Amino acid sequence: MLKTILIVDDSAMIRRIVSQLVQQLGHQSIAAENGLQGYELAVEIRPDMIIMDIEMPVMDGFEATSRIKADQRTTHIPVAFFTALGSEENIQQAKDAGGIGFLNKPICKEELGQAIHDILGMS
Repeated sequence: MLKTILIVDDSAMIRRIVSQLVQQLGHQSIAAENGLQGYELAVEIRPDMIIMDIEMPVMDGFEATSRIKADQRTTHIPVAFFTALGSEENIQQAKDAGGIGFLNKPICKEELGQAIHDILGMS
């Protein structure tokens, strides 16, 4: 079943690569270049899942996820953080913000596919 996945990352190259991988896995991708735009698109489109970078201009991933989780329209959307920063502090901040997991940069198609499957409970 086709799922819509929102990719929020300030790097155009990362957005393009992850979008291509998502599409190769048979899903629709939408991209945002910062946390504020990601929050606004989440409210507007209500994707099935969000892949959220942490360090971004305008609004970081923690703040964007907190807003998404605090909004009744988007609170149900699972958010996986996507980062090269995997410290214990980052992991705790991600959980505190409402994130459900971490994807490490760089990502391969198999790892992304498994994460989407695990998070969305797809058979």
